[in-house]
This record gives sequence, C-alpha cells and structure tokens, in this order.
Amino acid sequence: MKNPFKQEDSNSFLIPGLLIGAMFAGAITYLYIKKKSDLIAEANELKAHAKDYLKKKEGKLKKHKSDIDEIAEHGRTE
Repeated sequence: MKNPFKQEDSNSFLIPGLLIGAMFAGAITYLYIKKKSDLIAEANELKAHAKDYLKKKEGKLKKHKSDIDEIAEHGRTE
C-alpha cells in the first residue's frame, strides 16, 4: 500500500519550467523594445519630412490682392 503522507519530488519540473518561462519573458520583452524603437525611428523620419509638400506648393501659390486700387485695376483690365 502506498503511503499517502509521502511527498513526491516535484523539483524536476519546477526548475526547467521556471527557466523556460524566464526565457519566453525575456524574448517577449526584447521583441517589444525592438518594435518600439523601430516605430520611434519611423516616426522621427516622418516628422523630418512632414512639411515637404509645402515646399513643392510654394512656387504655385497665387498672390492675393489686398489693396483696393489693385483690385479695381484688376477688374478694369479684364
């Protein structure tokens, strides 16, 4: 008959389980930090070129008439 008070040794599963869990946690942390740094680098690149489209339009912008004489003169020539 088996002794019900005898404790079985469970350390053979505990230590490798903890090691595998720590390795997975380290891998997840590494991938998270790597992805976050990649996103920050891409965001900085986009910020550097955020207003480039304004430089392209700069030469195409029309001058707005603000003086009444210029507006009246423009109306007479057309």
